[in-house]
Amino acid sequence: MGHRKTPFLPDFMTTRSTVFTPPWAAEMHGAVPAQAVESPAASVFTPFSEPSPELSPQFSIDQPLVLRGGECIIPFQGVHTMDIRIENGKIFAIGESVSTDNARVVEINGKYVAPGVVDPHVHLGIFSDFNVELVTETRSALLNGVTTLGLYLNAEGSYLPLLDDYIAAINAKSNCDIFVHLAIMNQTQLQEIPVYHSRYGINSFKTWMCGIPGLIPDVEDDFLLDLMAAVAALPGRPVLNVHAENHRAVSRATAHQKKADPHITSLASWEKSHPGFGEAEAIQRAAFLAGQSGVQVYFVHLSAKESVDVARRLKPGSGNLFFESTSPYLTLSLADDLNYLNKMIPPIRYPEDQAELWKGLEENIIDTIGTDHTPMTVDEKKQGPGLWDFPPGYPAVGTHLPSLLNKARMECFPLEKLFEKISAVPARIFGLYPKKGSLLPGADADLVIIDPFVEKKASPEIAGSRSDYCLHQGKTLAGWPVGIVKSGRIISRKQDLDSPDKSAGGVYLKR
Repeated sequence: MGHRKTPFLPDFMTTRSTVFTPPWAAEMHGAVPAQAVESPAASVFTPFSEPSPELSPQFSIDQPLVLRGGECIIPFQGVHTMDIRIENGKIFAIGESVSTDNARVVEINGKYVAPGVVDPHVHLGIFSDFNVELVTETRSALLNGVTTLGLYLNAEGSYLPLLDDYIAAINAKSNCDIFVHLAIMNQTQLQEIPVYHSRYGINSFKTWMCGIPGLIPDVEDDFLLDLMAAVAALPGRPVLNVHAENHRAVSRATAHQKKADPHITSLASWEKSHPGFGEAEAIQRAAFLAGQSGVQVYFVHLSAKESVDVARRLKPGSGNLFFESTSPYLTLSLADDLNYLNKMIPPIRYPEDQAELWKGLEENIIDTIGTDHTPMTVDEKKQGPGLWDFPPGYPAVGTHLPSLLNKARMECFPLEKLFEKISAVPARIFGLYPKKGSLLPGADADLVIIDPFVEKKASPEIAGSRSDYCLHQGKTLAGWPVGIVKSGRIISRKQDLDSPDKSAGGVYLKR
């Protein structure tokens, strides 16, 4: 009988069924009905252990694959003991007894099987060559359970001369599937939005109400209104991603802090330069302005308790407002042993802010969890004479899933709800569901096998980024991915990903 097994999940029982075909499977395009026929004599059996097994010479990636005996985390439904049959890179069937005919069978032995993580918020190519990071950072992501990335691209002028090369690089070098958000910072880019959508299938765009000095300009309300109208005019369900902070409040607070603490060494002082009320005010203002056009707004990286309070009042009945937080804000606070390597915009805040973010997740006020992954080395971080001058950002995708599994246990946060926030819901918001974020027949066979009881110390080596440090470094985290399936292929740390010229076949996702 299918049931939940982790200690931080309540008992949940379900009736036995031969093949699991939920009533909402009609959402799947090309869903394939399956017959439940065991054919053990025709199967090749492989015990599952960590690290995941390499593909043997006798096993073709075109051969069907059956993952047997896993605790399947099905977003919006629960955790069920089931088998999964994969054919041609897609989930063919999921049930308590699926056909193993002509398949390689991998025994999951009670570990948890979930949709691959969809991280909607990463940055590449800011501190190093884009083509290098496209390999190293997608490798870090994939080996740690993240199979799909939402990549932010920035440019000073038109994106039209750039996008073909970006997409070709993604298709040639990425280990993860990637969808793109474009930063819109000037009138040229604003006018070209319909072309970005029609030619390249890009339906999500970003703006900064409070920019980053020397890198990204602040956006005033008149430009924001024009941008909202332009995005709202696109067909389908386009989304405007908004970095919400009141830039005048930030400038004022920064000036006060620089005067009070000119040789800043504390992240607590840095936190005061980006006050939580400034984030909350900007969210409220942008939500009000969005009502003029009806545009869907996705507020990135909520960090403050004041923001959750505003979102709690705005969310009910809105239909067009979505809220994201990130795993660093949910797993780190100023009560931890942090230093300049943890400098970020918005800043990591206090335990009471973190507690309110988890409440927002529980109440479905916060919809998704990303990373804001911005890889850099220690030397690249230490640019300038002091903390005021150090750039914001940190590598986060390699510790995203384990840090959340560890914290979810402490918060008694259900696994299936966690995977809604880190997989299914971001896929839905950005037009990828049910191809991504689902275990339904017809979905891409991008899966992560996790053991919530495995304990490891976080390290740059395990994170696998080009960065020479990682978040939670040296801390023991409980809950790690112990196997990855990408497009129906089992991925191992011992495989091709160690070579810079090889990839797991990631593709650009046109929406």
